[in-house]
Amino acid sequence: MIVADRNFVPLPSRLPRSELMTIDTCRTVAIGDIHGCFLALDTLLDMIAPQPEDHIVVLGDFIDQGRETRETIDRLMQLASECRLTYLMGNHEEVLLNTLEDPESLEYWMRCGGVSTLNSYRFGGSIKDIPEEHLDFIRKAKPYFENEEFIFCHAAPDTDLPMSQNSGYALRWQLLEPEQIQPHVSGKTMIMGHTEQANGEVLDLGFARCIDTACWRYGWLTAMEVFTGKIWQAQRFGSMREASEAAAGPITPGLLRVG
Repeated sequence: MIVADRNFVPLPSRLPRSELMTIDTCRTVAIGDIHGCFLALDTLLDMIAPQPEDHIVVLGDFIDQGRETRETIDRLMQLASECRLTYLMGNHEEVLLNTLEDPESLEYWMRCGGVSTLNSYRFGGSIKDIPEEHLDFIRKAKPYFENEEFIFCHAAPDTDLPMSQNSGYALRWQLLEPEQIQPHVSGKTMIMGHTEQANGEVLDLGFARCIDTACWRYGWLTAMEVFTGKIWQAQRFGSMREASEAAAGPITPGLLRVG
């Protein structure tokens, strides 16, 4: 059972000596699907208190569904000046960019939460209300990120392929199926979002962890320091999760919803 501010070290034998020496001073924190939940993001960042040497990895789908996409992007742009920031392309960002190129995709994007995004810029607004600097920020999102120990991706990649050979569908749309997914060919631990865990708990398979905990659906926005396993969670109105709010009993892996 994983709750806010709990510490554990799941893979100590795999940490290089250099990581063990710097783990308390140089953190790598993954943040799950934000979906326009600015208050949750701002609360987590207040608790994490990023330092210049820290690395924050946002796993994609930071737009749509929630009411504060504009504020969310503004905060992420500010965050890039406070620490090292890597942010990934999710399926929602892909749909928005496709809509810019193909206006006929607008109706599909609206059904995927685009209405909330446009309303965050101007109620009843259009895609022209999104400032170019925000669109440029979205265009610069990475397809995935990996270091010596971890793979960070939005969706569930094809694990028998190197990340560079994965398709856009696998990186941004493919569901995590706990009973079928296998360890990645690289041996690295995968940190991903996209497949919502509606019970609010991180799905930890050992070789893969899903931290999309359905913030915009009254769940939680989850941040995880990947080397120590420390968790922070906040709900969309900005309150932190208390240990007493953890789900009782073991977490059963299972597919829930897709963000």
